Amino acid sequence: MGEGLPTNTRIVVIGGGVIGASVAWHLTRLGCRDVVVLERGQIGCGTTWHSAGNIVRMSTDPVAVEIYAQSASVVAELDQRHTIGWRPCGRVMLARTQERFQEFDTIIQILRNQGTQVESISPAEVQEKLPMMNTDDLVGALWSPGDGRVDPTALTAAYCREAKQSGARFFEGVEVKQALTEKGVVTGVETDQGQIKCEVVVNCAGMWARDLGLRNDIDIPLYAVEHFYALTETLDDTYPQMPTFRDPDGLIYGREEVGGLLVGCFDRDALPVRLSDLPTPFEFGLLNENWDQFLPYMEQAIHRIPALADCGVRTLVNGPESFTPDAEAHLDEAPGLKNYFVLAGLSSSGVTRSGGMGGALARWIVEGDPGMDLSRYSLKRFGPEHNEESFLRRRVRDMPSAHFGLER
Repeated sequence: MGEGLPTNTRIVVIGGGVIGASVAWHLTRLGCRDVVVLERGQIGCGTTWHSAGNIVRMSTDPVAVEIYAQSASVVAELDQRHTIGWRPCGRVMLARTQERFQEFDTIIQILRNQGTQVESISPAEVQEKLPMMNTDDLVGALWSPGDGRVDPTALTAAYCREAKQSGARFFEGVEVKQALTEKGVVTGVETDQGQIKCEVVVNCAGMWARDLGLRNDIDIPLYAVEHFYALTETLDDTYPQMPTFRDPDGLIYGREEVGGLLVGCFDRDALPVRLSDLPTPFEFGLLNENWDQFLPYMEQAIHRIPALADCGVRTLVNGPESFTPDAEAHLDEAPGLKNYFVLAGLSSSGVTRSGGMGGALARWIVEGDPGMDLSRYSLKRFGPEHNEESFLRRRVRDMPSAHFGLER
């Protein structure tokens, strides 16, 4: 990354997290080698590095299922050539109520129709897979053996390494100020180190995508909130291939982590984070621990895994993540500005959707067709009022818990 900033390229990708890296990788795979990725900090220094790294396949939407399947396929492919920490350990989705358990029938039908193995299992079968788990109040669970976990930083590095080998160029410490335009068409970008002429701009700036969009009068409704997970001391009955789990009725999730557990939550009253309040630079940064906010979910975790009551917590990670007003991603060409594309607001599922969404966007740019119906991710689903900060701060408080409605 020591070369000088170019003055011309075909495509500029803004943001060097797992999403920007995936887009660059897919572009080069489609034969587009004239790609420049600009990261204002260091590669993977934003939300990516503190992601839990779970790879999932479950959804009630066929398009989302296809995106998840493509992502899982990309991870499995990269795992053949790089050490990315991929563990196809499966996932258990718990149901405390009959209503929740019946929701699983819809997921099973859709996934099986698209060739994904999944089945409902009994509480006894849950305990076989997760011996430390209290299953007394469970009706059943959904078992997805193809799910797993990956190291987000290593996955991002693999995307970057192969994209660079195919001609893409990555630059750290370069801040994009705005896109340059002429008559409603992208012509380049202005950075803190000069201008780059280009044909296409891709905004993959994560939490900062909204602010960047506003500089070109583009509404990208998203807002950051505090997001928590605890890393525990060692715990009996954990093992490296232990399935990941979600307890949607308790708003918690977890997986094995270095002989202990990673236990996180998607809270109902999440705390908004104003980006201007973050320290500058905010690279590989975390917010302060907030046990008052996390404690109710730790209690849920102890209910589900009683041994946690006597297990120490090494640290409580509080890493901000951005959510949209409906907890869905933005994947679209900006209305009113040709060749300005947006892939942001992944709402805490950037790693698990990076392969599928990065591929869809790359196909759209190179071939003119993403290969799937992306209307649910359109920027046009929101109006200008939905990009007002006051609205977003109110709205996103409820969005993390939307993960535990019907799987998206």
